Amino acid sequence: MATIKPFAALRPSKDKAGVVSSPSYDSASRELSTSEILKNPFSYLHVVKPYLHYKGEKKNPEKHFPLGLEYLQRFKNEGILIKDKKPVFYIYRLIKGSTAYTGLIATASVDDYNNNIILKHENTLTEKQNELAEHISYFNGLGNPVLLTYPDSSVIENIINKTINSNAPEYNFLSADQLKHNLWVLINDEDIAAIESEFKNIEKIYIADGHHRSAGSATYCQQMREKNPDGDGSELYNYFPVCLIPFNKLQIFEYHRLVNDEATVDAANFLECVGEYFDVVRSGHIPVQPLNKAEFGLYFNNDAYLIKLKPELYNSLQGSLDKLDVSIVEEFLLKRIFNINDSKTDKRLSFLDGSKGILTLQNTIDAGEYNLAITLYPTSIEEVKQIAEENLIMPPKSTWIEPKIRTGLIIYETI
Repeated sequence: MATIKPFAALRPSKDKAGVVSSPSYDSASRELSTSEILKNPFSYLHVVKPYLHYKGEKKNPEKHFPLGLEYLQRFKNEGILIKDKKPVFYIYRLIKGSTAYTGLIATASVDDYNNNIILKHENTLTEKQNELAEHISYFNGLGNPVLLTYPDSSVIENIINKTINSNAPEYNFLSADQLKHNLWVLINDEDIAAIESEFKNIEKIYIADGHHRSAGSATYCQQMREKNPDGDGSELYNYFPVCLIPFNKLQIFEYHRLVNDEATVDAANFLECVGEYFDVVRSGHIPVQPLNKAEFGLYFNNDAYLIKLKPELYNSLQGSLDKLDVSIVEEFLLKRIFNINDSKTDKRLSFLDGSKGILTLQNTIDAGEYNLAITLYPTSIEEVKQIAEENLIMPPKSTWIEPKIRTGLIIYETI
């Protein structure tokens, strides 16, 4: 039984939504974020990434947070950010090309996160979740909702569609990356109650994107509970902002691997070593885009290969985690060929999400930035669910899930 509640957001005025909000906190590069801060005085990145004002400096909360707080207070004082008067739900739609992603922005319960009603499939780094908890504590808010997914519900879908079809959007703008963004405010009390009731009938919901934001919110909540032992559980810090999109409305892209290991890749017996575990087929001079599970591509030195794990090895795999394509790459290529035993820390390894396109990957290798690309087929939502339900953890960078929710479009204040 999931607890999903409305809230009164702090959000941009209608005419400023496009300039205040920015690309997702997690997905935007430092270079893009710095450029945004330099050219846009209204960007919410001034609040969430104030350290970018100090060229070359690492994050230093004691030094940088006061500047971020100055921006936050100025945005409030000047009416750039306005607090809604009553708790409501928000309907967010992102249109990318001909694909529309539509979700419900609400709050989820930290207790549901702690009690595995909200299920995870990735590990979090303690240092990063503590950094996020420190940020939430200092600014009393979080401006980038966690992306959750849940079983399809006709009740929720009908309410969302009714709201969209009956009302003009509160926000309607194009971002610099040519994505269209809409937001509706769902204020009907009966609809709000119906959505809350419907989620109480859903046993499990799943984190699609934002594991560190979830963990940081839980850490912050625990700190606040220790400071306020007489709290009754209704306090705002017991919740965190989420965007809920049903299973069938998400899109999962593959996450390719890029390897810097010239000695191994250029060795005369490299393909022979790969052939110990995979059937190898030459595939021209354009990187392979795998079209089926358990198929992979190798691209290096302007040559491409399709590889498939040998049947006897695939049949020996036990359990849903070992059978993931990303796990096969971890075990039989990264570990056995390159001796990369920790994908989170090995500097020879990087990642490129499939939304960037196969030409970007090819250009990256041809430019000499990396020696080898390993291309993969996307992890399915069924695999994500299975891993989460078994309380297992996927290898790093197993999924790139869209949509990416903009930062600063809807801000949840915790006090």
